[in-house]
Amino acid sequence: MKIASATLVLALVAGAPALAASSGDEIREALVGNSFQGGMGGGQYSSYFVEDGTYRDASGSGRYTIENDGVCYPDTDFGCYQAKIDGDQLEWFQDGKSQGTGRILEGNALGF
Repeated sequence: MKIASATLVLALVAGAPALAASSGDEIREALVGNSFQGGMGGGQYSSYFVEDGTYRDASGSGRYTIENDGVCYPDTDFGCYQAKIDGDQLEWFQDGKSQGTGRILEGNALGF
């Protein structure tokens, strides 16, 4: 019975449609002027997305751009990340693979 139940769950999950990436407008609405706090690459980090196109975090600041389907960091080796936003939850993707998750916090909640 347990095997049959597990198989059913896997079939349901495998058949579920993937959540589409958020649009540039959705990302802009959620992030600009707000903070992100979560994990990526095995570690925790936090960033504040300033309205002037810069981000601030514990290691300093840099530029970001919001494209049609993601956030890009032009002066870094980070590249671009697609985002899936659901309420205050955000998941980052790069090349179709999940890279991290976290929460969107209102304003400069981290004091950067």
